[in-house]
This record gives sequence, C-alpha cells and structure tokens, in this order.
Amino acid sequence: MKHATSSKLPDSPFANFTLRAASVTDAAALAALLQQLALDEPRGDAKLLALRLGELPANRVVLVAERDDKLLGTCTVHLIEHLAHNFARSAIVEDVVVDADARGLGIGQALLGKAIERARAWGCYKLALSSSHSREAAHRFYAGLGFKPHGISLALPLD
Repeated sequence: MKHATSSKLPDSPFANFTLRAASVTDAAALAALLQQLALDEPRGDAKLLALRLGELPANRVVLVAERDDKLLGTCTVHLIEHLAHNFARSAIVEDVVVDADARGLGIGQALLGKAIERARAWGCYKLALSSSHSREAAHRFYAGLGFKPHGISLALPLD
C-alpha cells in the first residue's frame, strides 16, 4: 500500500537507517506503522502507546528502524522465564512490520538481527515468533533468517 505522504525509498543494498529502542516521541508514527499489520482495524491510540512506551518493563524492548526521522520498521521482543524448565529463558518477537514503501532494503533483517542479539544478551535458549498462515512471503523471509517450524501455535480468542 502506497502512502500519499511518503515517497518510495530507493531499493538499494546501500540504504542506510538507524536501529534503536522506541521512545515516547515515536508513538504517533509507531501507531501508523503498526496499522499496516491490520489495515481493516482502527489505528492504535497514540496517547496510550506513548504512555506504555514510557513505562516498558525490563523484559520488553520495542525496536524501531529510522531514516531521516521516519520510522521504517519495528518489532517487539518479550523475555519469558519458564517455570517448568528451571527458569530457562526464551524470547518472543511480536509486531514485526516494515513500512510497505521500505520493504526490500534489509530493514526486517536488521530488526530481527537486533532482536536475536537482545535474546542472546538475555541468555535465551530460543527466539520464537508466530505469523499468520496467509503471510507466505513473511514465512520465507523468516526461514531465510534460520527460523524453523516448531510445534503448533494455538490461540483462544477471549473477546
């Protein structure tokens, strides 16, 4: 989906961007970026997102990729300690999205690389993620980074 206010970034292996932890001031841009995960849903509340970004627990990091003050991608990494495995640690990546106009520039690869780095720094034995069945291109992307199918992901809607 092309945005009227953004221009297509050059598809180049030399594209530059910065990876960093999200800050409170990123909330409005982050809400717009996250909406690309579910275009049929309303945009998230930027004020609530800013509040939550300001009080992130130590077991969660929200990463963003930025270029020229524009957010190009994001992902969130959650640390989990498993009671049944003597508190062994793993991490889960959620909310992975790269702006539709910036795909193919290595942003997703860089974000996931930073997520892997964070999980290793936490002493995790694995990094997991889930992806909708319909996102076949995303599945190929994750497989290219070394992710493999693992078990079955089940969900119970609590609406």
